[in-house]
Amino acid sequence: MAANPLALGLRAVRFAASDEISQELESRHVRQLLYLLPVLGPLFSLAILLFSAWDFWRDAGNAGAALGIRGLLVAIGAFAWLPSSAFMAPLYRCGILYLTHASALIIAEYVLQDGFLYGLSGITSCVFVVAVMTLRLRDFLGIIAVPSALLAVLTAARMPWQDAVNQLMLYFFAIAVALMLMYVIRSFAAQTVELEGQLLKSARRDSLTGAFNRGYLFELAERAVALARRHGRPLAVAMLDIDHFKCINDCHGHAVGDSVIVSLAEVCMRELRAIDHFGRIGGEEFVCIMPETDQAEALQCAERLRSCIEKARVDGADGAICWTVSIGVAMLDKQRPDWKSLLHAADCALYRAKHEGRNRVELA
Repeated sequence: MAANPLALGLRAVRFAASDEISQELESRHVRQLLYLLPVLGPLFSLAILLFSAWDFWRDAGNAGAALGIRGLLVAIGAFAWLPSSAFMAPLYRCGILYLTHASALIIAEYVLQDGFLYGLSGITSCVFVVAVMTLRLRDFLGIIAVPSALLAVLTAARMPWQDAVNQLMLYFFAIAVALMLMYVIRSFAAQTVELEGQLLKSARRDSLTGAFNRGYLFELAERAVALARRHGRPLAVAMLDIDHFKCINDCHGHAVGDSVIVSLAEVCMRELRAIDHFGRIGGEEFVCIMPETDQAEALQCAERLRSCIEKARVDGADGAICWTVSIGVAMLDKQRPDWKSLLHAADCALYRAKHEGRNRVELA
């Protein structure tokens, strides 16, 4: 029996579609940042400013200058989460937000007496914000690069070298933990995208053939008909039915019958265009929706499908088995202005093909 196309497709997602998953992951992350920035930005700004209360308790003499530095840089960074910056990419806005706010914290700690000694926890905490902002190593490192260099220079200038090395080691350990957190978040997000994709395929595809199922095909059909009518474009529908399918099941068994159905679907999905919609609507009945297709093209396509299916073979107990299909074609027009009437017309044409000898194409 032929391999299940749906099962093969799902395995392909795991092994060959990592780029597609990554693209979807990036797209979702961008949308999440757009929603996150108006919330994360003000909270981040507020946290940097509230840290000044700790400054006044530790070093009241320099706390005012530190507060001025914080306020200035936070005000500059607020541009990143205000609606006026919507023209910029979300990741660049995140970079500006982190650069200004982390620098505000670092420079303020430099101004304060023993600032780096007591303020390192606040500086390292900011690194974990970047783990939420990014999904890739290069983006993470790009965002923290300038603040990290600033911290290294100012720490070396303010503290004895042994203490400076100790502080920077703790800081880089925090970076390593934040990176691990970023990869954990990305891993869970990627698994979610993959599972959702598999679930969506299962919900939209026929489990035996991999063609669209009846529900999703009809949804696509309603949309295609609406677009064709709105723009005055041609649209054709072809309904296919396997000739004497009951005899195939009775003579060769249901397993062979399933192989015939799968083979038919494979032929049709190979021969049809990317813009066409092909699905299984019943046991051995299939429908093809062909947008941007006039009558001559629709009949030519239906005849090509009939001919290719006639040449197809599946293995049976007594050797290769061949079969044929009858096809009914209907065009969207004034007499058939909607999906229901269009499908009915194709169905009537199909039964006329059956009655007039089978293995043929009839136009409604």
